[in-house]
Amino acid sequence: MRNNRPCFVWRFVSGQNAATYTTTAASEREARLQLPAVRLVFVARIRLREAVSRV
Repeated sequence: MRNNRPCFVWRFVSGQNAATYTTTAASEREARLQLPAVRLVFVARIRLREAVSRV
C-alpha cells in the first residue's frame, strides 16, 4: 500500500473454528474482504508506521 491512506494490521477471531486471522489493510471492510467468508469478531486494529527512507 503506497498511498496517502493509513495502513493498519487488523485482527479477527472466528467463533466457529476457534481461529485467529490477521491481515493488513486500510479499512476494516477491506480487511474483511481478504479473509474467509465466516463470521468474524473484530479484535484489534494496529496502525503501521510509514517506513523512513534515509538519503
